[in-house]
This record gives sequence, C-alpha cells and structure tokens, in this order.
Amino acid sequence: MNDNHNDSKFLTAIYQNAEEQKEQLKQDLKENNKTGKQKLKASLWSASDNTKESKFFDAINQDAQEHMAQISREIEAYKNEKVEQATEQGLNDAYELIRADVTKRTAAIVNGVAKKQLELKNSLYSEREVIRDEVFRKAEEKLRSFAASDDYIGFLNTSLGKIAHNMGDGKCIVYIAPADEDKRALIESKLSGAEIRVDNHILIGGVKAHIAARGIMLDDTLDTRLTDQYAWFNENSGLKVV
Repeated sequence: MNDNHNDSKFLTAIYQNAEEQKEQLKQDLKENNKTGKQKLKASLWSASDNTKESKFFDAINQDAQEHMAQISREIEAYKNEKVEQATEQGLNDAYELIRADVTKRTAAIVNGVAKKQLELKNSLYSEREVIRDEVFRKAEEKLRSFAASDDYIGFLNTSLGKIAHNMGDGKCIVYIAPADEDKRALIESKLSGAEIRVDNHILIGGVKAHIAARGIMLDDTLDTRLTDQYAWFNENSGLKVV
C-alpha cells in the first residue's frame, strides 16, 4: 500500500514536472516567436529604412548632379558667349585697324601720286616750254630772214592792198617796224594820205592800220602771225599738259 502510494506520488511529480516543462517550452516558444517576429520586423524595418534612405540620397545626389550639369552648361554658354563677343570685338577692332591703315596708306598713295603727277606735269610743262621756245626761236629766225628778202616786198603789197580795200576813201594810220623805215615810199604809193608811224613793238616786220572812221584795227604783222601760232602749237604739238 505504501509502495503504491509512493509510486503514485512519484508519477504525479513526474507528470507535474512534465507539465511544467511543457508549459515552460510553450512559454519559451512563445517568447522565441515574439522575439523572432520583433527581430524580423526590425530587420525588415531596417532594410526598408536603408532602402528609403538610399533612395533619398540617390534623389538628392541626382538633383545635385543635374543642378551641377545645368550650372556647367550655363557657365559654358556664358564662356562661349564671351568668347564669341571677344572674337567679334577683336575682328571689329582688327577690321577698324585694317580700314584705318588702308585709308592712311591709300591717302598716302593718292597724295604721293598727286604729288608725282604735279611734278610730272610741271616737268612736262617745262619741257614743252623749252621745246616751244626753241621751235618759235627758229621760226622767228626764219621770219626775220624772210623780212630781209625780196619776197617780203610782195608780202607788204598784199597787206597794203587789204588795208586799202577796208579804208575806202577815208584816212588811216599805218604802223611799221623800225627796220621798215625804208618802206615809207612803198606804203605812201599804196595808201594815199595815210599817216605812217613807227611801232617799236613790231620787232620782225609787217604792217597794221587803224581806220578811225570805221573803228577797226587791221593787224598783218609777222609778229602777230607768229604769236597766233602759240595756241595752235599748244593744241596740236602733242605736248599738251593736262
């Protein structure tokens, strides 16, 4: 009886201990489950936070990169604009410098050419004067030789006939060269009643007459004929200076 009772107590104690262990295991499992869930939640939350934080920083970094790129583009555009402006200004300055230099050089060339032309014109004018004087000097020599020849009398008769034709029945004054004093008789025979005067301005020969009644002067001197050739010479000699 005592043995059965003792056995019963022993089994009860074992059973109770088993139940306590069972309850402890349940409690431990519950605690473990709770702790596991918390750790898992914490792990998931941490991973989520890290992902959000990573995305946040990525967004900030991307925005910063885009902002920096925009700034870089603006800086590059500004630099290009300034370079273009500087280049254009440089080209304008260079063009103005070239134009001023060309204008200066052109003016110098024009002035130089004008000066050379003036010098050449003066030189040609001087040469023409020398040639003309030489030509007329020789022409005068020939006219003086003519005035000393027998043919000169024929020339005077022709001139006196023209004067007589224009004088009519009136009177006139006839001017002769100092060298033609010996021709008075010839003149008086052709122009009856004419007054004969010596004109020191007639250097070569010939006569001129003043017909007061008609208000005319007839000049047929060799001096005037020679002088009238100056204009012809200047126009037709090929030595015209323009």
